[in-house]
Amino acid sequence: MAKAPRNDRDNRAARLFAWFSAPLRHQPAAIRARLLETTYDRKFAILFASLSVLILAGTTIILTGAWWPWLWIAADLALLAYRFTLIRRCEAARQRGEDPPLGALMAAGGTWSIIFGLGCFGCVASENLVLSVLAALNVAGVIGVVSSRNAATPRYAILVMLAVVLPFMFGALFSPSRGMMVVGLQLPFYVAGIIGVLVHNHAISVRMIRAEFDNRDLAVRDALTGLPNRILLQEELHRMCKRLAARAAGSSQSFVVLSMDLDGFKHINDSYGHAAGDRLLRRVGERLTNTFRATDMVFRIGGDEFIVLLPTTSEIEAAHLARRAIETIAEPFDIEVVTTVYVGLSIGSARAPVDGDTPEGLLTCSDLALYEAKRAGKGRHRAHLSNAC
Repeated sequence: MAKAPRNDRDNRAARLFAWFSAPLRHQPAAIRARLLETTYDRKFAILFASLSVLILAGTTIILTGAWWPWLWIAADLALLAYRFTLIRRCEAARQRGEDPPLGALMAAGGTWSIIFGLGCFGCVASENLVLSVLAALNVAGVIGVVSSRNAATPRYAILVMLAVVLPFMFGALFSPSRGMMVVGLQLPFYVAGIIGVLVHNHAISVRMIRAEFDNRDLAVRDALTGLPNRILLQEELHRMCKRLAARAAGSSQSFVVLSMDLDGFKHINDSYGHAAGDRLLRRVGERLTNTFRATDMVFRIGGDEFIVLLPTTSEIEAAHLARRAIETIAEPFDIEVVTTVYVGLSIGSARAPVDGDTPEGLLTCSDLALYEAKRAGKGRHRAHLSNAC
């Protein structure tokens, strides 16, 4: 019963983070995740902002002898250490493929902004011209950096800007110092211009990440079938083997590699031409994708060779899926020639970690099993032989 209020708080915090971290327009999850990664890429800006605080607070102590700048310095140093700790945790989580603590990092940044704004208000309230000018320069600099550094999360960036600007603006508007009211009146126009820059920077960031994803997709996709290619196969295998190594051998995280190629493809390609052969490869790719489970990954690695990765799969399940794929490919194909055509499918399989715990070892074992299937008469599935690799 006592867990309900905490769950409610967690849900509210999650919704709040989702809103503040969202792009201005709806974007695919992958692009949004890449945008969020940029929020902890630029450590120099955080370090430089804290250095500016130390200079401004130290100057305030020298010129006024006030005690409150000491609290400002202590809070800034504590937040600097905490934010860098969170950044390291974010980087480590990204390498492990886990969710980084971005909510905590953004909350720490918001807290820093509020304290910074209050500190600048204290500088203006001191009625010291030098401190007022320094505070104004720091406020302008911080919101300028925010428009660039936090362009990936514009709603959060605007909140940070307001936390920085509003205390200083009210301090300037009500300051008895001559001319400070003009500074306070000018600030909303300056902030509006910076927000315009922020929106522009956000649009540029989205376009750059979209282009990055498009170029990436071209590099890792087979141009003929649209299936992932050898590059993505190697990356996925490395990731799966790395995850497997982090767990005990024989756990439920074991996976299976299926190596397969077509029986009779060369005859069809030679008889009806390369265009017909290309159409056949596209049809085969479509059938394989529809035959396997949503969690399985089908790759074309060249010619009539395909690889399928079966995550969290037993040897019995792999054999069943292999037989189903062979039966599916054995059905006739319409490739827009004078008659329907037939091809077969031979498959060899290797299971991790029993047959290997590296991409090279698993692919070698599955290839050897594929050769055994070919020698046994084609149109068959053979699992690896442990003494063969």
